[in-house]
Amino acid sequence: MIKFFRKIRQKLLSENRLSKYLIYAIGEIILVVIGILIALWLNNLNSEKQRTIEEISILKGLKKDFQADIDDFKLNISGYNSISYSVDIVLERLESSAIYNDSLDSYFAGTLNWPLSIIHKNSFDVLKSKGLDLISNDSLRNHILNFHGQVYTSIKTWEEQFNRDIYYDEILKRFDKVEPWKFGKDGKFYRGAMKPNNYNALKSDTLYKSLLRTMKRDAEFLMYGKYKDIIEDLESLIITIDKELTKLE
Repeated sequence: MIKFFRKIRQKLLSENRLSKYLIYAIGEIILVVIGILIALWLNNLNSEKQRTIEEISILKGLKKDFQADIDDFKLNISGYNSISYSVDIVLERLESSAIYNDSLDSYFAGTLNWPLSIIHKNSFDVLKSKGLDLISNDSLRNHILNFHGQVYTSIKTWEEQFNRDIYYDEILKRFDKVEPWKFGKDGKFYRGAMKPNNYNALKSDTLYKSLLRTMKRDAEFLMYGKYKDIIEDLESLIITIDKELTKLE
């Protein structure tokens, strides 16, 4: 093609047809510019396609991580429900005329089985490394950022309150054999046992009972407040991600 244009150019010059040569030269420049624009357009098209592929991959990863978070929060709800139930059993026995029985040891241990969430953030870390604007939907991007910022920070703050360690230290002073939980040789989780130093003293121990009631209150706040709301919000966010994936795919 280049050789063909060169021959035309040489013929026009040899025939001394300057005006036609200028028209031809302008036309050739226009063709070159058009070729460059087409090449740029194709390159941008490929870049946008690759960007969309990456966005879809990230959104699918985020959806998977958020679903894993929901599953973990539901598991924690079960754990906090066990704490609340154990506290009720222990307080009921201590405030009654019931004598000590070692079957109560598992409930003493159950009051301290405080679960902590595992936030799944692998896909969010990948998103940060690639640039947050990879998610083209501004509203969806802000929603995701809010979860990995304010929402998850709030839940971890409640789960890991500094004063809870103080509660634990105070409670553990009252027990001899302490084994709140354990893993068996089969790899399964089992509730442990805690044997009180003086069961009869616990019956009149107002501080211990107060600490148990505080633990129960915190557990129920997480169960019925924090976790319930966050699970509903995450399920709504996953629906939004699915809608965005449908648009992109």
